[in-house]
Amino acid sequence: MLSNYFKIAWRNLRKQPGFTLINIIGLAAGLVSFAFIALWVNDELSYDRFNQHYGRVVRLLRLETAETSGLPSAQTGAITAQVFKAKFAEIEHTVRLRKHAEEIVHMGRTQRLQPTILLTEPSFFSVFSYRLSKGDPQTALQRPYTIVLTESTARLYFGDTDPMGKVLTISMYDSTGRGAQYTVTGVCPDPPRNAHFTFTMLGSIATAEAAHPELIAAEGWTETKFYTYFLLREGVDAEAFSAKVARFQPDVSNRSANAERVAQRFITQPLADIHLRSGADNELAPTGDVKQVYIFATIGLFILLLAGINYTNLATARAADRAREVGVKKVMGATLPELMTQYLTESVLLTLVGLVLAGGLAFLLQPTFTALTNKPLSVFSSPLLLLFLLVVAVALGLLSGLYPALVLASFKPIRVLSGTFKVSTAGNWSRQSLVVVQFVVSLLLIISVLVIHAQMAFVQHKDLGYAKDALLFVRVNGSADVINGYAAFRHDITGSPLVNGVATSNSMIVNGLDVEDAQTTDAQGKPITIRAARLQIDTAYLSVYGVRLLAGQDVGNTTGSDRQRILLNEQAVKQCGWPNAYAALGKPFTLDGRPGTVVGVVRDFHYNSLQHAIEPLAISPNAGYFSRISIRVDPRQISQSVAFLKAKWASHFPDALFDYGFVDSAFDAQYQSETRFATVVNYFSLLASLIACLGLYGLIAYATVQRRKEIGVRKVLGASVASVVGLLSKDFLKLVFIAIVLASPVAWYAMNRWLESFAYRIAIGWWVFVLAGLLAVGVALLTVSFQAIKAALMNPVKSLRSE
Repeated sequence: MLSNYFKIAWRNLRKQPGFTLINIIGLAAGLVSFAFIALWVNDELSYDRFNQHYGRVVRLLRLETAETSGLPSAQTGAITAQVFKAKFAEIEHTVRLRKHAEEIVHMGRTQRLQPTILLTEPSFFSVFSYRLSKGDPQTALQRPYTIVLTESTARLYFGDTDPMGKVLTISMYDSTGRGAQYTVTGVCPDPPRNAHFTFTMLGSIATAEAAHPELIAAEGWTETKFYTYFLLREGVDAEAFSAKVARFQPDVSNRSANAERVAQRFITQPLADIHLRSGADNELAPTGDVKQVYIFATIGLFILLLAGINYTNLATARAADRAREVGVKKVMGATLPELMTQYLTESVLLTLVGLVLAGGLAFLLQPTFTALTNKPLSVFSSPLLLLFLLVVAVALGLLSGLYPALVLASFKPIRVLSGTFKVSTAGNWSRQSLVVVQFVVSLLLIISVLVIHAQMAFVQHKDLGYAKDALLFVRVNGSADVINGYAAFRHDITGSPLVNGVATSNSMIVNGLDVEDAQTTDAQGKPITIRAARLQIDTAYLSVYGVRLLAGQDVGNTTGSDRQRILLNEQAVKQCGWPNAYAALGKPFTLDGRPGTVVGVVRDFHYNSLQHAIEPLAISPNAGYFSRISIRVDPRQISQSVAFLKAKWASHFPDALFDYGFVDSAFDAQYQSETRFATVVNYFSLLASLIACLGLYGLIAYATVQRRKEIGVRKVLGASVASVVGLLSKDFLKLVFIAIVLASPVAWYAMNRWLESFAYRIAIGWWVFVLAGLLAVGVALLTVSFQAIKAALMNPVKSLRSE
């Protein structure tokens, strides 16, 4: 009996291949899209969960004491962990991390730029769930100038040779300019990718303390380059502990001559919140955004809903064609359970075919998905997801099969066979509601795409206050040869027409700058403390970057004083309460513990992403020590300029790596997450609209078949093609207009919430909703018109010959 059900189901599916194909493709597209989005969302929510003590680990955040302070900082002082461990019995272990984003590693004559080296201590292996495949975790990071390699890094440098006890020359904490010798004391498996920090090497914090003994003295509070984590004891309430920490202010007045400057307060943050709910400056690595997770999860559910609506609409729309079949079967003695089983079997079979097709699409699209999201995730590696998709497919089949199974099977054969039984298509309110829901979802996604692209275009073209194009930077990486030989190198390249300016600085004005307390006096002469970002430059810097000087002089244009010469930005002038840029000139300004004088004011420029408002900035001379060389090159000859600089660098600094990049690329990299987010939303929005159009196409095709005799009569009576097209189109276009009205306010609210993450953002204009509406109407009209015109051009004799 069951095999007979499958045979009949297969025959019915083959009978109308167009509807079957539309149904299967729409369902498969929805399932595979939902699967990919579910993978991404689950991955974002899984960060750091591999840690055994996931619920007991908290991170210390430092709050600034100045009234102008903004977000808390993830960075703390070197001795903070030691002080808190002695103060709070709730802490079982502490661990500190210090990040070195890039360092030069020498192996013989070979130089490599090694990314992401973390300095830490033996307690790292007690707080986090990392282990060593070689070496002792208790001793591997005890001594200075020791290093632990990940397995892939060990293979990179030593191949299959045992690296234990071998030596690597690394530019980190090197006083010679030739690199320091680090002994390999351990090897660990490559760290999980879904963690809020990762690494390729682990160095010992004892190295930093040996190179800079002041870190464990008074300056241990002010050298805020460390990340401090606590493992709380079993049973400790993390929220109560955080409140207790917030009330504690360390007494550091006897540790520093400038007690006000180092006064600090702290809060704790659960490990679970770091990746998606950070809200802190100076993160170890780029973090995620819980808003993006919510948006993607919503898109995934919407697409699954669209696919389900599509499938249900088309399945129920075909019910009238099965009415005569039902009547005949009931006359021949078929029972209600048998009829229900037949229709449910057919419906489930169709959804299972769609599921198989979705699996094939997932396999084919896997590389594209990985490239889009930068996450090597696979649908087939998640048994729970596969089971869920199977349940969804079967559930859709059962639900969509209930209509013909319950409604048609319940009618009397005489009514069905007499031709009085009708199933409405466009006029059925439930089906109309489903079409409206489909286009509401599509419009929400279309409006989101338009707003996201408008914001990203705004970011790309906003005036930053400096010129970022054709601006190349070279990292010095602590090379004494480069610092000592810079003057000769600069003189050699500035004679070329390929070079339009050269300058040095201690940092790049991308991704933010280090922030410090600074003391000055306000307009009434009252001492105040503000938080100011710090930038050290040479006399050519403002010219090379195109930063405008509003008042006073450059840092190098004053003489006759041993005091530090300071430039401030406009925001710093406002924070200090001075009426204008000229009022700031001559004011005392103590930065980094060194007294200075304000000699000039520059126009505000963005040294962080546009997600952050411009904050006070203090600029001082770099006194001959720098970490970046900036070179403005000919924008028409970029490749030739790079080749020229490489050759000159090699001739001046044969032992130093030419480690370079472009400022505009570094600027764009700040928005890598948002750009990827926009791209993924683009693809899934397009897919959602395609699914909605497939459903609309199927419905209008079926409506055309149902009304073919009416169309024939109208044509015989003189109806034009345009009037027939209008007749078939107007009912569906009304539904699209209703969807526009419903979707617009919801999209406006959702996109405003997303834009809140940018300090500088667009205003959502009326044109977004008009354009989205026109796109939706246009797509719907094209979808409907194709079938409507086909029906209008049909020979009326064919549709009326059976009358």
